[in-house]
Amino acid sequence: MAKDILVIGLGTFGYALALKLYANGHKVMAIDKDEHLINQIKDDVTVALTADVTDVEVLERIDASKFDYIVLGTSSSLETGVLTLTHLKKLKVKNIIAKANTMLQKEVLVKLGADEVILAENEIAQRLANRITHPNIKEIFTLDANISLVSVKVPKRMAGKPLKELDLRNKHNISVFIRKVAGKSEIISNPNIKFDEGDELFVAGEEADIYKIFG
Repeated sequence: MAKDILVIGLGTFGYALALKLYANGHKVMAIDKDEHLINQIKDDVTVALTADVTDVEVLERIDASKFDYIVLGTSSSLETGVLTLTHLKKLKVKNIIAKANTMLQKEVLVKLGADEVILAENEIAQRLANRITHPNIKEIFTLDANISLVSVKVPKRMAGKPLKELDLRNKHNISVFIRKVAGKSEIISNPNIKFDEGDELFVAGEEADIYKIFG
């Protein structure tokens, strides 16, 4: 379902995010003070606006409270982020996701009421480190604090064994849902199915358990 999303700040993170969200079918308004960046992105988002979001009247004019999500990508300037977030909270905006560059920035933004604060570079570094350390873990989608949906590759030690023999659900609290081979996906319902080394599986469980078994 398409959502209305406001992306504030077109640094590397905000620019790439706005493009991807629009490509995914969402309605995206992008705002930045840099007219050059706005001219670059205007044909690839729903609305592109040159404006200073530290001016609360700007946020009122665009009716910031109507958006399903607001992404605050102004982490290069803590002052700008703090002022903008303060204005948004006064306007009773919900679902504010802010980007921070440091733990101090993150702590400040959380205290000011951001619904979520991400340390983008830190998260990317951790994912890369995990990918290098655990090459069988392809992608992780965190569903909540306890459960993640993870794309994994079947390791050699599991190849050729029936799913019911592996007994991943009872032994490790890991559920296997889908196998993807040669670009084709199939829902797994047969407990006697055997996997080949390198098959891609979509599994759900706690990340620590999944890393332990597939990493």
